[in-house]
Amino acid sequence: MTMNNLIILVEALWQSGIAPALLILGIGWLSARFARNKRLTALLGIAENAVNWAEVTFDGGQTQKAQAIKMITDYLMKADKAHLFTAKEIDDTIEWAVKEMKEGTVK
Repeated sequence: MTMNNLIILVEALWQSGIAPALLILGIGWLSARFARNKRLTALLGIAENAVNWAEVTFDGGQTQKAQAIKMITDYLMKADKAHLFTAKEIDDTIEWAVKEMKEGTVK
Protein backbone atom coordinates (compact mmCIF):
# COMPACT_ATOMS: atom_id res chain seq x y z
CA MET A 1 0.00 0.00 0.00
CA THR A 2 1.50 3.29 -1.03
CA MET A 3 1.26 6.50 0.94
CA ASN A 4 -1.31 7.92 -1.49
CA ASN A 5 -3.55 4.90 -1.02
CA LEU A 6 -3.26 5.22 2.76
CA ILE A 7 -4.17 8.90 2.64
CA ILE A 8 -7.18 8.12 0.43
CA LEU A 9 -8.28 5.37 2.82
CA VAL A 10 -8.00 7.63 5.88
CA GLU A 11 -9.83 10.42 4.06
CA ALA A 12 -12.63 8.03 3.08
CA LEU A 13 -12.94 6.76 6.66
CA TRP A 14 -13.10 10.33 7.93
CA GLN A 15 -15.73 11.43 5.41
CA SER A 16 -17.86 8.36 6.02
CA GLY A 17 -17.95 9.12 9.74
CA ILE A 18 -16.23 5.93 10.83
CA ALA A 19 -12.96 7.57 11.93
CA PRO A 20 -14.68 10.35 13.97
CA ALA A 21 -16.91 7.77 15.65
CA LEU A 22 -13.90 5.64 16.57
CA LEU A 23 -12.10 8.73 17.85
CA ILE A 24 -15.06 9.70 20.05
CA LEU A 25 -15.32 6.13 21.41
CA GLY A 26 -11.59 6.09 22.16
CA ILE A 27 -11.73 9.41 24.00
CA GLY A 28 -14.74 8.25 26.02
CA TRP A 29 -13.03 4.99 26.96
CA LEU A 30 -9.82 6.78 28.05
CA SER A 31 -11.79 9.34 30.04
CA ALA A 32 -13.74 6.64 31.90
CA ARG A 33 -10.55 4.71 32.61
CA PHE A 34 -8.76 7.71 34.12
CA ALA A 35 -11.82 8.71 36.16
CA ARG A 36 -12.05 5.18 37.56
CA ASN A 37 -8.38 5.22 38.55
CA LYS A 38 -8.88 8.56 40.31
CA ARG A 39 -11.86 7.19 42.28
CA LEU A 40 -9.95 4.05 43.30
CA THR A 41 -6.97 6.14 44.43
CA ALA A 42 -9.29 8.19 46.62
CA LEU A 43 -10.81 4.98 48.03
CA LEU A 44 -7.32 3.68 48.87
CA GLY A 45 -6.62 6.83 50.87
CA ILE A 46 -9.88 6.44 52.78
CA ALA A 47 -9.07 2.78 53.44
CA GLU A 48 -5.64 3.67 54.85
CA ASN A 49 -7.25 6.04 57.35
CA ALA A 50 -9.98 3.54 58.27
CA VAL A 51 -7.52 0.68 58.82
CA ASN A 52 -5.23 2.85 60.96
CA TRP A 53 -8.20 3.99 63.06
CA ALA A 54 -9.53 0.43 63.47
CA GLU A 55 -6.07 -0.88 64.37
CA VAL A 56 -5.72 1.64 67.19
CA THR A 57 -9.32 1.54 68.42
CA PHE A 58 -10.32 -2.14 68.33
CA ASP A 59 -8.83 -5.51 69.27
CA GLY A 60 -9.28 -8.51 67.03
CA GLY A 61 -9.08 -8.94 63.27
CA GLN A 62 -12.75 -9.37 62.36
CA THR A 63 -13.89 -6.52 64.60
CA GLN A 64 -11.25 -4.25 63.12
CA LYS A 65 -12.20 -5.17 59.57
CA ALA A 66 -15.93 -4.76 60.25
CA GLN A 67 -15.37 -1.33 61.79
CA ALA A 68 -13.09 -0.29 58.92
CA ILE A 69 -15.77 -1.34 56.41
CA LYS A 70 -18.40 0.56 58.41
CA MET A 71 -16.24 3.68 58.54
CA ILE A 72 -15.57 3.58 54.79
CA THR A 73 -19.20 2.98 53.85
CA ASP A 74 -20.39 5.72 56.23
CA TYR A 75 -17.91 8.15 54.68
CA LEU A 76 -18.95 7.19 51.16
CA MET A 77 -22.64 7.52 52.04
CA LYS A 78 -22.12 11.00 53.49
CA ALA A 79 -20.15 12.02 50.40
CA ASP A 80 -22.87 10.49 48.16
CA LYS A 81 -20.23 8.27 46.52
CA ALA A 82 -21.32 4.86 47.79
CA HIS A 83 -22.84 3.94 44.44
CA LEU A 84 -19.40 4.20 42.78
CA PHE A 85 -17.87 1.21 44.59
CA THR A 86 -18.78 -2.43 45.05
CA ALA A 87 -18.45 -4.30 48.33
CA LYS A 88 -15.60 -6.32 46.80
CA GLU A 89 -13.69 -3.14 45.90
CA ILE A 90 -14.05 -1.86 49.45
CA ASP A 91 -12.95 -5.22 50.86
CA ASP A 92 -9.96 -5.32 48.48
CA THR A 93 -8.86 -1.81 49.47
CA ILE A 94 -8.99 -2.76 53.15
CA GLU A 95 -6.88 -5.85 52.48
CA TRP A 96 -4.44 -3.68 50.50
CA ALA A 97 -4.21 -1.13 53.32
CA VAL A 98 -3.60 -3.85 55.92
CA LYS A 99 -0.89 -5.41 53.74
CA GLU A 100 0.79 -2.04 53.18
CA MET A 101 0.61 -1.23 56.89
CA LYS A 102 2.25 -4.55 57.79
CA GLU A 103 5.00 -3.91 55.25
CA GLY A 104 5.56 -0.49 56.76
CA THR A 105 4.77 1.58 53.70
CA VAL A 106 1.65 3.08 55.31
CA LYS A 107 1.74 4.64 58.76
